[in-house]
Amino acid sequence: MRRRGGRHARGRVLGIPGALAVLVALALVASGCVAQAGPVQATPEATEEPVFRPVLPTAPTATPPPPLTENEVDDALRDLVCWYDNPTLAQTCLPPGEEFLGTLERVALSDEELFVAPLIDMMWLDVGWARWVREALERITGERFPSAAEWYAWMATDPPPLPEDYAEWKGRLLSIIDTKFRPLLPEAATGDGPGPEQLVWSLVGPQGVPPLDAPATVHRVEERFMGNGDVVFGVVVGGQARAYPERIIGWHGSVADEVGGTEVLVWHCAVCGGAAVFNRYASDGVAYTFSASGLVWESRRLYTDAETGSLWDAVSGRAVAGPLAEAGVRLTPRVSVRTTWGEWAARYPATRVLSLDTGHVRDYSEGASLRIDADPEGPAFPVSEVDARLAPKDRVLGVTVNGARKAYPLAVLEQRQFVLDTIGGVGVAIISSGAGRGATVYETAGTEFEGWSGPPDDRIMTDSEDLRWFVDDERLLNTRNSRVRNALPAQVAYWFAWAGAFPDAALW
Repeated sequence: MRRRGGRHARGRVLGIPGALAVLVALALVASGCVAQAGPVQATPEATEEPVFRPVLPTAPTATPPPPLTENEVDDALRDLVCWYDNPTLAQTCLPPGEEFLGTLERVALSDEELFVAPLIDMMWLDVGWARWVREALERITGERFPSAAEWYAWMATDPPPLPEDYAEWKGRLLSIIDTKFRPLLPEAATGDGPGPEQLVWSLVGPQGVPPLDAPATVHRVEERFMGNGDVVFGVVVGGQARAYPERIIGWHGSVADEVGGTEVLVWHCAVCGGAAVFNRYASDGVAYTFSASGLVWESRRLYTDAETGSLWDAVSGRAVAGPLAEAGVRLTPRVSVRTTWGEWAARYPATRVLSLDTGHVRDYSEGASLRIDADPEGPAFPVSEVDARLAPKDRVLGVTVNGARKAYPLAVLEQRQFVLDTIGGVGVAIISSGAGRGATVYETAGTEFEGWSGPPDDRIMTDSEDLRWFVDDERLLNTRNSRVRNALPAQVAYWFAWAGAFPDAALW
């Protein structure tokens, strides 16, 4: 049995529960003091006395209880999640009762660090047991943190040993919310993907964020619900323009659509700070059917495909767990821009926009779908590390060229409106119409561009030879000889999300 004496040497915070403490705890449960499922984010109030009290020895020569055997560890873990052949019965074991508290007492007494990761998972999935679980954690580890998110962050920096069949156990725990979680959890990390201990419940179940497939759209002149300042993600394919309002896609996450005869996939991640547009067909030539998995990794939404049950990262567009991760399957990004509806509609008068008729009842008012991302400074879910070169929630424009990646602070691009740079040996020109209107990246292919002029709906680029180029979100078109400079895929995300998905990315 593995033990980690280094942590214990720092001192224990609390002791072990006695019979009186158990009776008090049961009285609390019986009185209805059971929280709804969800993570504990607020700093807990201190109790006058610890729930877990030291058990006084009957004689000075008394010895501590013997270490638990592997079977005893397994039995204790099963008792904690009320393990049944039918996982749906786990919900019948709430609220936690006397048997649960007795098991938790044995766990706290064991000093066994195989319980650390499971107990932290239970802290996040608080169904009325947070107080007792927290004190068991403090007793085993000698550490104290005010929230489950901070326990997760601590575990990432000093990973404890994991019990055998931990992924199956965590699936049983999440079955209290939805049994569909069980097959999604990987047994172990694939490459640089997440292990089961790194996956966190996102407060909704699998498919709790219903995807949109071939959603209804309306012409610009027909819509009556958009405000000029509403955020949209715009796409132009084959001369056809389509706007995806954040107020709609924020409730659905994944949108499978066809624009200009091309199948595209739009993934929105509220807790990542933006959306990405991909080719519908993955690198293996298959058009997968996606939905939000209900899990996050490093505060980035994970999607799952109905065909294989693999998990996919919302920012990088690659499979990170499951069969497709082992095969290295990924999605190819497409050109898109984060801007306002007023600016987009002025540039593309013939654009179509998603209709409010989605087939689902949701609050589609501006900002309603983003309430989960309420903290203005920090990630909504646990992250193990944040690159300190920018504030975590500074939005960046992330660009990938020839395998090289670079992030640009979006606010700076919108202020400067014109930037020349090189990424992966390729010259690029980045232009923006101003604050809140995003930016688009174009290859220069040796042309020395000097800037742009005109209103946002009729922009003209000029080069060092005083030639003029028409600007749209697919390309730059030379007005004299019809030469073209193509737009390059880019996406907007929070800095912590982009840097987490691409730790090797440069920062402009």
